[in-house]
Amino acid sequence: FLGRAIVDEAIRRGYDVTTFTRGLSGEPRPGAEALHGDRTRSEDLSKLAERDFDFVIDTSAIAPRHVAASARLLAPRAGHYTYVSTISVYADYPREPVDEDSRVLDCPADADGTIESLGYGELKAGSERAVAEAFPRRHLIARPGLIVGPHENIGRLPWWLTRIARGGTVVAPGDPDRPIRLTDARDLAAWLIDNSRRRIPGIVNVPGSNDARFGDLLTTCAEMTRADRRTGLDLRWVRDQVLLDAGVEPWTELPMWAPDTPELAGVWTVSGGRAIRTGFRYRPLTDTVHDTWAWLRLEAAAQGTELSDLSVGRSGDIGLDPAKEEQILAGLG
Repeated sequence: FLGRAIVDEAIRRGYDVTTFTRGLSGEPRPGAEALHGDRTRSEDLSKLAERDFDFVIDTSAIAPRHVAASARLLAPRAGHYTYVSTISVYADYPREPVDEDSRVLDCPADADGTIESLGYGELKAGSERAVAEAFPRRHLIARPGLIVGPHENIGRLPWWLTRIARGGTVVAPGDPDRPIRLTDARDLAAWLIDNSRRRIPGIVNVPGSNDARFGDLLTTCAEMTRADRRTGLDLRWVRDQVLLDAGVEPWTELPMWAPDTPELAGVWTVSGGRAIRTGFRYRPLTDTVHDTWAWLRLEAAAQGTELSDLSVGRSGDIGLDPAKEEQILAGLG
C-alpha cells in the first residue's frame, strides 16, 4: 500500500510514472504506465533496459540478489535510486535505542532466499548493500517504522477500528500513556518523492511522530467509529503481565502492542531527527484514523458486507480471537 501511495502522489504532482509489478495485487493506478513482469526473471527485468528514468523508488521485500540485479541494470539508466528499507535492519533493535549509525544486521548483497529463510531485517539489510554497491553516492536508504493509513494491507489499524466499531468491552493493552509511533503512508510517499527528486544520498530513519500515545490511538478509533457502533463501548486497559500470562502475542494479536519487556525496550526510541531535517511532516493521528475508517466503510460497501465482518490485511495473522478476548476479560473479575 506504500507503493500505491507513492504512485498516486507522483501522478498528482504531474510526473510521468512507470510501475513495474507482477500485476497480482490490484489494477494499475490510473495515470501510470504499467509494465508487468517478475523481477526474479531476467527476461522480465530486461523490459526496464529500454528507457531512462530520473529516479527510481523501490519498495520491494525480495531477496538481495534480485534487488542487486535491478539496481545494476538501472545504474546507467537512472539518476538516483531510493530503497525503502526498515528500522528492523538494526542488530540491536528493538532491545535498544538506535540511530542511523547503529550496527546493522549482516547479510550479503548477493544473498538469496525469502523473508522466512533469511529474516525480514536481514533481507532488507542485504538489499540496502546491493543498492549502495550499484548506486554509490546516488542512493537514499529510507528506514521507516510502523506504516499505516488507507489501503493498509497488513491490517493493524484496520483491526483496531473494526474491533472497536463492534463495541462491547475491548481489551486495551498495557498503559494508555505508553508512546506509539506511526507514519501515514501518504506522508512517507510525499517525502520519498521530494528527496528522490532532490537526489539526496544517505540513510534516514522515519520512525513516526513522537506525539501519540496508545490511549490516543484507541480513543480516536472510538470517536471515528461512534456513528457506526450499535452498542456501548468500554476500553478495558489490561496490564502487560496479565496479557503475557494469557499467551497474547505482542504486536500481532493486539496489533502495535509492545509490552514493557527487555526484548522490546527500544521499540519506540528510534532516532528520527534526520527525517525532520530533510523535510518530513507527520499529519495528525486523527486524520490518519479518520481516512482509514472512511476507506474501510467504502470497502465494506463495495464488498456488500457489514463493517463488523470486514476482513482486510493478513487474515488470521492479525488480531485477538474473540473467544480469547472473552477469556481474558472473564479472568479480570
